[in-house]
Amino acid sequence: MLKIRLARTGRSKRPFYKIVVTEHSKPANTGFKSVLGWYNPMEHKVEADLEKAKKHINNGAKPSERVAKILYNVSNDEFFAKFFSYKERKRTKKNEDK
Repeated sequence: MLKIRLARTGRSKRPFYKIVVTEHSKPANTGFKSVLGWYNPMEHKVEADLEKAKKHINNGAKPSERVAKILYNVSNDEFFAKFFSYKERKRTKKNEDK
């Protein structure tokens, strides 16, 4: 089964990710079928080929939850929203009396 996931590149403490299509049993950094784009979390920049991603998903590839969120945030396309779920965050006040 093919997966769309992130392959980390870049140096220490400066992450940079490629969005790749790879076999689920192989490491993401080696033997990937194609590169769909990149993601730079330090500068919050993404460049991705959304049409290729949709084509691979329609042919049976499954995106990871993180990749689906990234592609959804870039495109605001509901096609990617079904591959992840938003979890409500419960925040507490810092100086809450106990």
